[in-house]
Amino acid sequence: MDNHAAPISRREFLKVISAGAGMAALAGVGLARQRTSKVAVIRQIRMLLGTRISITVHHDKMPLAERAIAEAFAAIERVDRVMSIHRADSDIAKVNLAAGRSEVAVDPMLPSVIAVAAEANRLTDGAYDVTCLPIMRMYGFYRTGGPLHYPSDRVLKTSLDAVGVRHLVVDQTTSRIGLMRKGAAIDLGSIGKGYAADLAGAALRAAGIEHGLIDAGGNVLAIGAPHPVIDPSGTWQVAIRNPAGSTDAPFFETVQLRDQAVATSGNYENSVVLDGRRVGHIFDAITARPIDSGISATVVAADATLSDALSTSAFLLGRSCVERLRGVTQAVYFHEYPVA
Repeated sequence: MDNHAAPISRREFLKVISAGAGMAALAGVGLARQRTSKVAVIRQIRMLLGTRISITVHHDKMPLAERAIAEAFAAIERVDRVMSIHRADSDIAKVNLAAGRSEVAVDPMLPSVIAVAAEANRLTDGAYDVTCLPIMRMYGFYRTGGPLHYPSDRVLKTSLDAVGVRHLVVDQTTSRIGLMRKGAAIDLGSIGKGYAADLAGAALRAAGIEHGLIDAGGNVLAIGAPHPVIDPSGTWQVAIRNPAGSTDAPFFETVQLRDQAVATSGNYENSVVLDGRRVGHIFDAITARPIDSGISATVVAADATLSDALSTSAFLLGRSCVERLRGVTQAVYFHEYPVA
């Protein structure tokens, strides 16, 4: 098989099968409403965090549901203002800019997210590390300029000098974060969307929503189960896509969610081509080398922050992830390339 087939997005790795019987699909962004019997199905899609985010709610009161969805999207917008490395005014951008000079006062959500990232760092013996932005930049990710060459061993070593949680100082009490080495930088792309889904889920629950689903760029969070009038199965069903699968068998398996989250990380998600070699965006922070041993890793967990970080961790760990992450996840699936 061709290990370098056309890439798909992270969102496409997971396909929601049950989100509202007969609900019309939305192209791009927008709001769709449908009433079945006494239950309304409302789905809104917006572009935030650099990805497509959809929120689906089942409720008997449509105005309440629409207000809840608006509050959930407001929560996601807050995450974008704090964690986006593409915004010069974000808290994380300010922390990166002050690297090697000073600590920065940040939104209290940032220390909370970094605490989960630190646990993923421990579980992977340092392979997962949110201070990996120097590696990403070295391989040409987030660049807008011309072509780049595959980095030499010397360049790899230079980038590694700026990577590591040892450079990170976090004060939970005062909500201050600092990077103690010049050139160090944080990228929360492997955990931020999951956290955004959790924050949006908390907003839905606070508004009285008991049946909802959030898909934040492939990080899926289930609020309860589908309303039984809409779908009596008792669970939200999310299929894990096989990028190399046939038309008759497009999925590896289907997971069933109820007050749970699922995320998938994979080799097909995002890449650059350097000297004719495709380089995926998931890197081992210990070696600064790209990981390409598998197709995808999927994690089911109690919340989306954890499933987001641990799906990347699982991809980094390879086949051993199933045992290594047992106890901190609710299910782990690792899919490899077939052996010739």
